[in-house]
Amino acid sequence: MKVQMMNIKLITAILFCLPIFGLGQMDRYQYVRPITKLIDSAQWQRIDLPSDIYNKTKKNLSDIRIYQVLSDTDTMEWPYILDAFINKSKSKEVKFQLLNQSKRSLGQSFTFYMKNKEIINAVFLDLGNSNFDWKVALEGSTNQKSWSTILDDYRILAIKGPNSDYRYTTLHLPKSNFEYYRLTIKTKDEVKLRKATLSYEEVEENRYHEVSIKTQTISIDKKKKETTIDLHLDQWHQVDQILLKVNDREEYYRHIIIQVVHDSTLIDKKWKYHYRSIYSGTLSSLQRSPFNINDGFGKVFRIGIKNHDNPVLDIASVTLNNRIRSIYSKPSTEDQLFLCYGNNGALAPNYDLKYFKDDIDPNSTSVSLGKESSRSFIKNNKIKPLFDNKWWLWILLVPLVVGLGWTSLRMLKEK
Repeated sequence: MKVQMMNIKLITAILFCLPIFGLGQMDRYQYVRPITKLIDSAQWQRIDLPSDIYNKTKKNLSDIRIYQVLSDTDTMEWPYILDAFINKSKSKEVKFQLLNQSKRSLGQSFTFYMKNKEIINAVFLDLGNSNFDWKVALEGSTNQKSWSTILDDYRILAIKGPNSDYRYTTLHLPKSNFEYYRLTIKTKDEVKLRKATLSYEEVEENRYHEVSIKTQTISIDKKKKETTIDLHLDQWHQVDQILLKVNDREEYYRHIIIQVVHDSTLIDKKWKYHYRSIYSGTLSSLQRSPFNINDGFGKVFRIGIKNHDNPVLDIASVTLNNRIRSIYSKPSTEDQLFLCYGNNGALAPNYDLKYFKDDIDPNSTSVSLGKESSRSFIKNNKIKPLFDNKWWLWILLVPLVVGLGWTSLRMLKEK
């Protein structure tokens, strides 16, 4: 009886081990890329993810893994951290005193005193006024006698009406460290300055891939007084940024909405698209910066511009960008490493590196990725399945199953 129980345990153990035999964990991922050009593992290294990875991985990139191949049958998971969890921008508010307010020939002036002469590059104005279009001048001084011009005729704007509510009251300036700043708002109206915030903003510039647009159509609805731009891509893409180039030289201010198709229905042999809004804001001649999208994963996009009673804008071009996402790690150079992805059942990893993310340099040395493969592989880049012929697996399984059945029958007979 004891011998039979030992046989059952042995056979069960062998059957249990079969699925994880060989490269085990790596076999659960459909796509693999070798990691090359590694440097000293004591340093942070950056791996830029390829732009086509979004069609092959989970939307939140939670199925990405780095595996180190130790031998033909042994691997080790290597921890990493996604750049989305790294704070790339820093904003420091600088303390100051409002010394005086005065009315000059140009307009109303406010003088700020900074005891420590800290560097600033932004001034935010909280104004109690509404519906204004003013020009602003900003000067700096060390003694309040000699003033240097930092900004002149810088435009601030507020529009509030039934169709819009828009404010632009942030001054962006070159790095400055004067002891005194004089802000002059060029208007005869009474300026209601509720609060001013002086700060230094350090923002890490993102890197982008341009997303190829398959077809682009611009249509104008005169009754609805709006312009519609439809964009179709070759495949699904993560779109993080949209740039619109407008040829008009006149000032303009239009409401804009950006949508992505999330579903479609076939009606009378024609596809009807169902859109989901991913951005709503303002297209303005004041702010020519791109529109940043938070959830822009899709294949068909639509941009709507409300013209109201204004002339139709001349849209010169539309550009879609995908932000280059990176992962950071300290991989070893002694053994082969592979970037693996494409596993819908994988959960987001939980590494200790998340507690050390403040130590990561976003400009770390970049390593390279080799050619993508969707097959199994072993050490030394020899890409092949664990068994060249599937009959080897049957040869192993059949005797084990038969042996397990025979042992079970003998136990039943003895009972």
